[in-house]
Amino acid sequence: MDERLIGLWSDRMLFPSDVESAELAFRGDGSGWLYWSSWSTEFTVSRYTWAAFAPGSLALKFHRTVNGTWSIDDGVTRHDVESDEPEESVIEVGYAIAPGEDPFGNPVTLLSLDRPLDDHLAGSRFAWVDKPDSLSDPSADAPRRGPSNPR
Repeated sequence: MDERLIGLWSDRMLFPSDVESAELAFRGDGSGWLYWSSWSTEFTVSRYTWAAFAPGSLALKFHRTVNGTWSIDDGVTRHDVESDEPEESVIEVGYAIAPGEDPFGNPVTLLSLDRPLDDHLAGSRFAWVDKPDSLSDPSADAPRRGPSNPR
């Protein structure tokens, strides 16, 4: 496992004027998630397990996809889940972590994949954001639609 991957990576600071953004989270236990959102208030969270068995080689095994809408309520972003489905796919990509710059010339640490994560609405370049104590995906505690909550 490449410890340098652990934490949160985002393409938001690399493409600040884009109408959509993506984040990758890598937890130390080998789990993680990809969060895509757009200004249209749609979001998708794709949960995965990950491994970096060889230097520069990353495998993501996706097992669940959650879709819905987001909104801002009193300054807090809320997520409402409309779909929560199992998924079975594996993506293997090459990667590199190196110093770089954002569009304004500020130094960032870049995660570059050898190809975009098109099936999950994400590109191939992400900037290091943080290594927070908790890396819970944004939809983890979101309300779900269903027979008891048909909203």
